[in-house]
Amino acid sequence: MECSEVAPHHQKDSVKVAVNIRPLITPELLLGCTDCVTITPGEPQVQIGPHVFTYDHVYGSKSSPSSLIFEQCVHPLIDSLFCGYNATVLAYGQTGSGKTYTMGTNYTGEANCGGIIPQVMETIFKKVDALKDGTEYLIRVSFIEIFKEEVFDLLDASHAALRLDSGYVAKAAAPSRVPIQIRETVNGGITLAGVTEADVKTKEEMASLLARGSSSRATGSTNMNSQSSRSHAIFTISLEQKKVFSASDKLACNDYNILSSKFHLVDLAGSERAKRTGADGLRLKEGIHINRGLLALGNVISALGDEKKRKEGAFVPYRDSKLTRLLQDSLGGNSRTVMIACISPADSNAEETINTLKYANRARNIQNKAVINRDPVTAEMQRLRSQLEQLQTELLFSRSGSAALEELQLLQQKVSLLELKNSELNHELKEKELSCDQLAQRALAAQLEKDRLMLKLESARNGKSWDAIENADTDQDVDIMKNYILKIQQLEGELMRQKFSTTCKNGLDDRFTMEKDLLLDDLSSGCELGTPDASSEVDEEKEREHSSMQDKLDNELQELDKRLQQKEIGRYWGYQFYITSHKTYTQQGGDTNPRQRLAR
Repeated sequence: MECSEVAPHHQKDSVKVAVNIRPLITPELLLGCTDCVTITPGEPQVQIGPHVFTYDHVYGSKSSPSSLIFEQCVHPLIDSLFCGYNATVLAYGQTGSGKTYTMGTNYTGEANCGGIIPQVMETIFKKVDALKDGTEYLIRVSFIEIFKEEVFDLLDASHAALRLDSGYVAKAAAPSRVPIQIRETVNGGITLAGVTEADVKTKEEMASLLARGSSSRATGSTNMNSQSSRSHAIFTISLEQKKVFSASDKLACNDYNILSSKFHLVDLAGSERAKRTGADGLRLKEGIHINRGLLALGNVISALGDEKKRKEGAFVPYRDSKLTRLLQDSLGGNSRTVMIACISPADSNAEETINTLKYANRARNIQNKAVINRDPVTAEMQRLRSQLEQLQTELLFSRSGSAALEELQLLQQKVSLLELKNSELNHELKEKELSCDQLAQRALAAQLEKDRLMLKLESARNGKSWDAIENADTDQDVDIMKNYILKIQQLEGELMRQKFSTTCKNGLDDRFTMEKDLLLDDLSSGCELGTPDASSEVDEEKEREHSSMQDKLDNELQELDKRLQQKEIGRYWGYQFYITSHKTYTQQGGDTNPRQRLAR
C-alpha cells in the first residue's frame, strides 16, 4: 500500500454510518417479541413502522451479514492510518444491542476473531510485516474508561478489579485509583496526563493488554443485559512511522519521513431506562451518568449535523461531557470516522431503536477535516537542514564570484524548461504512435477490402453470377488472398535478391578495379614482363564481360517492374470497367448478369 505524497494534506470527509441489526435473542423470544425492523433489499435502507432511514451500510440480513463490517467499513481506515490520518470507529446504541460484541472489546485472545478490534490488530501487524523494509514502526496502545464522568486508566497495573457477588465489577478503593486529568495542548488538541501507553511488538502483546483492560472495566447485570457495560471504553492504537535513510540520503530526506497517527476504537455504554433495566441505588446513579454523557454526545451530533448552524459557526457543546471532549477530534475534527449504530429488532425496543436511528442519521451530516499528522520537531529539523544546504551552496558560489551563482540559476531554469519540454514531446510522441497504429489498422482493413473486391471481379470475369459471388465460400476467398499475398512476397523477395546480387557485383567490380590499378602500378614501377598491348586487350575483354552481365541484370529488373505495374494496372482498370458497366446496365434496365454482359 502506497500513499501519494502529492495528495492534499487537508481533506473534508463526512462521517460514515453503518447500522448493525442483531438477531432476536432468547429472552426476547421467550417474551414473544417480533421483528419490527425491515431492510430494503439491495438498498442501505432501514424501515421501522412509518420511519425510513438511509445510511452508508446496513448489516444484519442474509445478503449483507455483520461479518462484512470490518472489510467494508474498517479496513479502509487502516489504510488511512498508515498514510498518517487519524481514524475512529464508534459503536452507539441502547443497552443490550450488541455494541461490545460488535467491537470485540471483550476479546480474550481466543481463536474467534469476530469482533472489530481483534481484526484491526491482526491487519495492522500484517501490514507492518509487509511494509517494514525501509520503514521503522513504533506501536503503542492505551485503554481508558469513562466511569461516572471520571476518566480511568485500564492498563494501570497499580489497581485491580473486584468482582462482587452480585456480578458487578468495580475497582479497589485504593489511593492508586486516581482519575486522569484531561489537558489541552498548545494547538488545541486533547491529551490525557499520565495515561499508560504501552509499546507492543506483536499482536499477542496487544491482545494481552486488551484482555487485561477489559477485565478491569466496570460491568454489571441488569434486567436487559447480564453483562452490561457501565462505562464508556476507548482503546487507542498509536502508530509512528519513520523512514530509514542511508548516510548519503539523509540530506535529501524531506518532512515525509515521520508520520504519527492514532486509531480510536470506542465502545460506548448503552442508553437505558431505569423502568426497564430495574436499576436502583448505585446502579441507578451509574445509569444517570451514562445517559448524561450520551445526551451530551447527542447534542454535539445535532449541532454538527445541522448544516445551517454549521455554516453560521454555531457553538458546539464539546465541554458538556468528558466523553465529548475526548471525541472532539473524532466528531468534526482531525479524523476519519465510522459510526456503527447497533440496534435490536425486537418490537419491545422500537422506541429506543428509532432514537438510535435518528442520531445515526444526523451523524451522516458531520464533516470532519482529516489532516496528515507529521512530527513538528522533525519537520522543523528538515526545514533547517534544507536552509543550511541552500546557504552552503550560496557561500560556495559567492567565493567564486556572483557570476557563477547567476549561471547556476540560469542552468537550473534551463534544465526545468528542458524537462518540461521533454515531457511534452514524450506525450506528443505517444499520441503520434497511437495515431500511426490506428492508420496502419485502417490501411490493413482497406487492403483487405480491396483484395475482396478484386476477388469478386475475378469471379465475375470467370462467368459467375452476382448471387454466386455474394454467397461464395469465404474460406476459399481467404485462401486465394493468401496465395496472392504469398506470390507478391515471393516477387518482392526475388527483386531484393536481384538488387543484392547487383550490389555485390558492383562491389566486386570496384575491388577488381582497385586490384587492377595496384597491379598496373607495380608493373609500371619495376616489372618489364609482358607487353602493354596484351594487358589492354585483357582489360577490355573483362570490361565487356562485366558490361554485358550488368546490362542483362538491368533488363531483368526492368522486366520485373513492368510485370508488376501491368498486373496492378490490369486489376484497377478491370475493376473500374466492371463497376461502370454494372451501373450503366442497371440504369438502362438491361440484364444485370455479369456473365452475359461480359459476353456482349
